[in-house]
Amino acid sequence: MTAGTLRDWIDGRTPPVPAAFRPTVEPSAPEAAVSAAAWVREARAALQRMDGDARARDGAFALLAADGFATWACEVALEADDPGAALGVVLDALME
Repeated sequence: MTAGTLRDWIDGRTPPVPAAFRPTVEPSAPEAAVSAAAWVREARAALQRMDGDARARDGAFALLAADGFATWACEVALEADDPGAALGVVLDALME
C-alpha cells in the first residue's frame, strides 16, 4: 500500500505535476496519510470550490483538481487486496 502524505504523493508524481498547476492541486490536508478516502475528500472539496461554474477560470481549475484527486483515489484503490471492491467504494463516495 502507498505510504506517505498527500503532499509526498503529489511531489513524487512521474511525470511531475506541471509547476503552474501545482498550487491548484495543493491538498487542503497536505499532511494526511495517502488513502483512497483522503483523495476522495480532496476531490469533493475541490468540487465545492468550483461553486457550480466550471466555465470561470477558477471553476475550471477546481474541476481539473477534482479530476486529478479522483484519479489518484482510483490509483490508490487499485493497490488494495480487492481492487474492484475498493474502486466501488471510491465511486460510491464520489457520487454522494
